[in-house]
Amino acid sequence: MGLFDLFKKNQSESKKATIPEQDKKYYQQDSYYTDTVFTGTQFEKKVVLFENRKKTAIPSKTGLYPAEILLLEYCSYGKYPAPKHGYPSFWWFEYGIRDVGAALKDLEVRGYIAFASAKDSLNSLTMPQLKEMLSTKELPTTGKKSDLVLRVADAFSEAELTASGIQVKYMLTDLGQRELAENAYVPYMHKNHNKTVEDNTFGMPFNVWSINKLLGAGDKSNWKSIVEAQEAKLNQQRTDNHSTTMRMLSNFDPELFKILKTQDEQLEAIQKARMEYDENKDIDSYIAFWEMLWNNGGLAFRGSRWHFELADLYIASKRYGDALRFVKELKKERKEYTEKADSYIAKIEALIAKQANKKK
Repeated sequence: MGLFDLFKKNQSESKKATIPEQDKKYYQQDSYYTDTVFTGTQFEKKVVLFENRKKTAIPSKTGLYPAEILLLEYCSYGKYPAPKHGYPSFWWFEYGIRDVGAALKDLEVRGYIAFASAKDSLNSLTMPQLKEMLSTKELPTTGKKSDLVLRVADAFSEAELTASGIQVKYMLTDLGQRELAENAYVPYMHKNHNKTVEDNTFGMPFNVWSINKLLGAGDKSNWKSIVEAQEAKLNQQRTDNHSTTMRMLSNFDPELFKILKTQDEQLEAIQKARMEYDENKDIDSYIAFWEMLWNNGGLAFRGSRWHFELADLYIASKRYGDALRFVKELKKERKEYTEKADSYIAKIEALIAKQANKKK
């Protein structure tokens, strides 16, 4: 067996399902976790396994790597382990972690997270579940979710809640809280709309891994200013590259120049409309702008942020049916956004169910 075959074998073994049978419902099928994602598109890239990431990334002062710090962020939401809609696939695609449960257990063993009490895990329950529990003791079921949670916590003992089968969730220990606070750049970069892929063929990389190397293992109290400086540098580079490209295209490929110019004009109009909405908060007018845009052919450029803007607006207006129809259509038209569309669909369907329960 050659070296390359050995590498393939190791890569394959690292993806084998070590996940307990009862937890598999929180993951995609094994075939989903491929070595290459977005195959055949401009976004195609190789998945770098977490164990390989550790060979090049710089750990924090206590020894955690970016992916582990991001897990702390998600544990702080009180939804891990066993999140209602399963573990997002970015744990595999962006961070090379196949078995999220095992990674969480490792953080627990090292003292960064610990299981909360059943009472502290009540927020993970849905409104119908909380109401059902209150009904068993003939208690009021009206009010906000926070009211129901407090009512259940007061009415049920810890033993009763544990016996009812409530899935307890992780919470951060003091060590975990300090670690997350000292490395706040990780969740910030994970959510940053400007983050890039790691291939710097077309410019400087700007992602959690590039910032990790820039900050190093020392004090990170000034991380925000460093990230903002890098982001400004990236934006200026993009502007300069774009201007140069457009000048060249106007001479050598007038047709492509026309297409790109249309994209620029559309993006400028979108940004202007967004700024107006941020100022006047007239969501109906902003929705009308986006509906007109999609009725006239949609976006002339790629990028998930703006593609889901109308869905977000529909959700904010509680027009869940419109949001669901739009996202399903977008999923059919733009295959590269399938993963994000699926997460939106799950979220919207949950909101529709919640809305229906309120009407009962």
